[in-house]
Amino acid sequence: MIIQSLCRYYDILAGDEDAAIARPGYSSAKVSFGLVLGPGGELSYIVDLRSDDKKPRPKVMDVPLQTSRAVSIVPYVLCDNAKYVFGVEKFKRGDFEKKFLKPSGKGNSPDYTILAENEKEVVVVHQRSRDCFEAFKMRQHEVFDTLDDPGVRALFTFLDSWKPEEFCRHPKIAEYLDDLLAGGSCVFECDGVFLHRKPSVKGAWEHYCGNNESSAAVAAQCLVTGKVGAVARIHQNLKGVAGAQMSGASLVSFNDDSFCSYGKKQSFNAPISESAMFKYTTALNYLLAHTEYRQRIADTTVVYWAETSGTACENLASLFFAPPETVDRDSSKDPTDPERVQDWRKIELIGGILEKVRKGRKIHTEDVGADPETNFYMLGLAPNNARLAVRFWHVGSFGNFIERAARHHLDMEIVRGDYDPRYVSMYRLLEQTVAAGSDNKAASPLLGGLLLRSILNGTPYPVQMYTAMINRAKVERSVNAVRAGFIKAYLLRLARAGLTNLQEEMITVSLNEENPNVPYRLGRLFAVLEKAQTDTNREMKSTINSKYFSSASTTPAVVFPVLLKLAQHHIAKSDWGFKTTQDVEETLAGVDEFPAYLNLEEQGMFMLGYYHQRKAFYKKKEEVAGEGE
Repeated sequence: MIIQSLCRYYDILAGDEDAAIARPGYSSAKVSFGLVLGPGGELSYIVDLRSDDKKPRPKVMDVPLQTSRAVSIVPYVLCDNAKYVFGVEKFKRGDFEKKFLKPSGKGNSPDYTILAENEKEVVVVHQRSRDCFEAFKMRQHEVFDTLDDPGVRALFTFLDSWKPEEFCRHPKIAEYLDDLLAGGSCVFECDGVFLHRKPSVKGAWEHYCGNNESSAAVAAQCLVTGKVGAVARIHQNLKGVAGAQMSGASLVSFNDDSFCSYGKKQSFNAPISESAMFKYTTALNYLLAHTEYRQRIADTTVVYWAETSGTACENLASLFFAPPETVDRDSSKDPTDPERVQDWRKIELIGGILEKVRKGRKIHTEDVGADPETNFYMLGLAPNNARLAVRFWHVGSFGNFIERAARHHLDMEIVRGDYDPRYVSMYRLLEQTVAAGSDNKAASPLLGGLLLRSILNGTPYPVQMYTAMINRAKVERSVNAVRAGFIKAYLLRLARAGLTNLQEEMITVSLNEENPNVPYRLGRLFAVLEKAQTDTNREMKSTINSKYFSSASTTPAVVFPVLLKLAQHHIAKSDWGFKTTQDVEETLAGVDEFPAYLNLEEQGMFMLGYYHQRKAFYKKKEEVAGEGE
């Protein structure tokens, strides 16, 4: 199902002129340098193709298909690194000594030549680098020997006459020596045209690929297309999954006899044709390479796509995953700044969709810029050594996804401060489960998958995340807007599903003075007592929050009698003592006794009441200041 969907998406991209997707026989590669060859095969100069950014980035090009390679010598066509193109390799000093020097540390092995060295690195020509160069040269001859093209003849002259030992002495190479040895790929240019882009060269390469595939040793019925054809022995690596190897990892692979059956080796155990393999790996690499198609949730990389051309669906999905965190009083940006204006437009777009969902109205094409009935897919990938693990796979309509994502943001709505984000990203939400001073800011991988699953299915949020949020609030003695929003959303979904005694009307966005829930009233009471203390002495560094918050939210019968006794001292000294006494009496109305213990749900209501009451105090101060003006 996953691979079939990716193959269909490749066909959609291939028919879209605006989509820079590799065609059969080609793959995208990051190219750093262009080697300009003269008519006689001499290396005239080197063109740096990288960007001019502070950290230069290679240029992405479609080049002849580059298959996966690990320890084997596998040369590519017309695009490769310095070890294959020049037969030279650079080692760190320690690695060089381990690999080439004798155990005694004296003398050199005769199979290598040092071209340059310093205290940290050594540039070497050795037997394997020579073998890589020879394999690269033979590969170009194998593919293009029958092609009569001046650029190809210049390439053959260069390769046939090149000696790896001349690498450091070549005047054109010296300028980029370190960058070339760092692993950047090179392409060849002749007469102002890259060789791999010349029509005659492309025709020869495509003819070679067709003949090579038709002569494949193994043919079987493809599990994706159902047609009999050449089966891919090794699948292309997928790059861009967070935590996976830089060289890429496989989605389909077999590396041990215990995983194989009927005497079949490697991916012959999962017969997928060469064409289907190319389509799904190319489409997935395309998604992973573009930020508008992917999100990072804990250790999981999530890619999503719709079965339609254009990026309207993907852009809107990204907006719901990671909404702009522009706040009401963001003084860091000029109000007329284009980026800030664009952020506000995105926020208004989210707000308009949320309002429709709130009122139960149907989402239409003009609301989201795409057909709501379009198939929408989400794939969660996690690293697992040289392979990828599928964390989750979601299939549904785009309209259904938008409604579920909007419902999540509606459930998360909470009264907030001027500097709190209007809509919370999943990254910010998961971040609230991690200790503030921790060096490792990554949330638990388990929580990310559970949270996303609950959003996509519209089910109650994971209790593991709720527990982590409650524990962080108690340890840090802080209930901010994000934590309060999630606590409210968790309890709201429990009530909606009938899994708690709480009623939906008890769980509100802002302060509800009529709410009879005892834990909620105790949370409000704690905020009232805290305010009484700070009103008495505004320079006080330590309040009851720092000493009693955790225990008050867990065992109120032990703590609140002490707090009420202490509060009498502050009330007597305060100019607002009568008002504070009224607030205490009002919050205690309906509380016949302090509970001995509050369970997790009741602790959430306590924190929600505490947060609501504090925000209400702040709001009243603003209203009083406004009236004074």
